[in-house]
Amino acid sequence: MGRRRRFPGSHDRRGQSGASLIEVLVSTVILAIGLVGVAGMQAMAMKNNQGAQMRSQASALAYDLADRMRGNVAAANAGLYDPNTAAAQSTCHSPSGCDSSQMARDDMQRWLTNVGAALPMGAGFVCIDSTPDDGTGPADAQCDGNGTQFSVKIWWDNDYDGRITVDAPNVERLTVTFQL
Repeated sequence: MGRRRRFPGSHDRRGQSGASLIEVLVSTVILAIGLVGVAGMQAMAMKNNQGAQMRSQASALAYDLADRMRGNVAAANAGLYDPNTAAAQSTCHSPSGCDSSQMARDDMQRWLTNVGAALPMGAGFVCIDSTPDDGTGPADAQCDGNGTQFSVKIWWDNDYDGRITVDAPNVERLTVTFQL
């Protein structure tokens, strides 16, 4: 009776010294690799979320200008919503008011200020354009003046690299077209 009975699959504890330490080390390395992968996915998700937020902001700004122009159709059709002539008009926000051309210049100035404040390196342009998905920036908006559709074009630095890219996959431009 002094002999212990061994069951199949049971191990003698004396033969396993040190093996559990290696197993712990291997599992710790695997866990660390997994956590680095999760951190990378989290960083990518945050970057994509920030890009989506900027695109949403650009879209809201584009529709804001479209609404401003719809509220001042005569000035819009006369081409007075020109970013090159934008200027703040204090009389537009007083009881005395302002005329439609002053309102157009004031709307453009306020809109351009909002674009610059809301988006990194944000800049925008509005024009009549039959080919809206072109232009590399406000200095090169590539508006052809053809057709009846207005194009609001907004550019920004989505990836914070100090430059605006309009080539896929990193298109940092949003264009909204509308008709009055």
